[in-house]
Amino acid sequence: MARTRTTALSLAGLALVASTTLAACTGGDDAPPPREPADVGLTVKGVDDVSIGVLVSTTSAAGEGSDYIGPSAGAELAGYRLRLGGTKVKVTVADDRGDADEAETGVQSLIDQGVSGIVVATTGAHVLPALETASEAGVPVIAPYLRTQDELPDGVYVTGPSEDAITASVEQAMQADEVSSPLVISADAAPAPAIGTAAPVQFTGSALDDIVDDATKAVEDKTVDSVVVSAPAASQGAVVAALQGAVPDVPLYLTPEALTPEFAAALDSSSGTTSGRFVSVGAPASDSSTLGSTAAADSAAAYFAALRLAAGDESFTSSLDGSPFSAIAADADLPSHDAVLALVRAAAKARSAVPADVAKALPTLTLGTKQSLAGPGLDFSSPYALPADSVAPLYATTQDPGVRPVGDSPVLTWFELTDDGNDA
Repeated sequence: MARTRTTALSLAGLALVASTTLAACTGGDDAPPPREPADVGLTVKGVDDVSIGVLVSTTSAAGEGSDYIGPSAGAELAGYRLRLGGTKVKVTVADDRGDADEAETGVQSLIDQGVSGIVVATTGAHVLPALETASEAGVPVIAPYLRTQDELPDGVYVTGPSEDAITASVEQAMQADEVSSPLVISADAAPAPAIGTAAPVQFTGSALDDIVDDATKAVEDKTVDSVVVSAPAASQGAVVAALQGAVPDVPLYLTPEALTPEFAAALDSSSGTTSGRFVSVGAPASDSSTLGSTAAADSAAAYFAALRLAAGDESFTSSLDGSPFSAIAADADLPSHDAVLALVRAAAKARSAVPADVAKALPTLTLGTKQSLAGPGLDFSSPYALPADSVAPLYATTQDPGVRPVGDSPVLTWFELTDDGNDA
């Protein structure tokens, strides 16, 4: 019952915001005065000739970062926008292929090239030694996608949700649905939210049928009223597709890996349906962020305007392999873009591109839309720079706002549903 209520609210919330946005654009006696649109090009004063390194994983084992190769293109878009605004920034990309030795080699290569800071746009245990390498060299690192229960080295900042924030947001979503007895499934060494009384079930490729059988029996016995899946996108897609057919009325809660385009693609390839009900958790920083009439919506809209411009610019190529940016533009996301911008802002505050100076300035920064972030505000006084209150349950819809270049993958758009039924 609660599940149906929340599903209806999810879809209604997006539609309501779209109509509200349209009304605001068309004017009226009570309409707020029009604001100047956010700039597509970005200008950061006080710094020039900054070099930012980006570490990616074009291929990897499950859970070791290749799910983020598309989203990581936002980092290169940040460089493009800064150059449009007259700020000289070079973005250099290294590929570790999901391997620990190559991650250390890639980070050392970026350090040797004199980068001011590094965006680790991948995740998994394989990057942990490389983070130590950067820390020992005094080069600051921002990791927008990293999930780890290990202590972060000095000078390393995660701009995605912490494990505590993930757990709290899953619990919030479950409370809204009035469920409290989840089956927790973990795969590929992904940290599992500390929810429920039973130990997480560990999923491997050969055990899926057994897990589905156990879940079905537990639902029938009424010992389980929901399922939490913590896993890389491909494994999440496989688990969800199997559960859709076995226990279609049980609420599913997913960790942030589901926010990647790879999740929708994996669901589709596993014969699941993207039109089901999905709840994940994270910061509301996606296509739906453009809806509304706030400064944050304007900043996100400027990001997507820049993304479309860059995708149509034949002269703009990826520093990874020289391919046209248009080939990777469809999946570029906001967190990797904002990670680059944060390092450039730190260099500007330090009035220096020297890594040690940037590392000293970064923890003094609190950034938001006034500093041109396209996503949520970040506070680098903590190693987890995304404030916990910026993390929330996110609901999926197949309704596409149409703000990004068209890609080949199935589309899921994620948005936050606020207490008044509006998308935030």
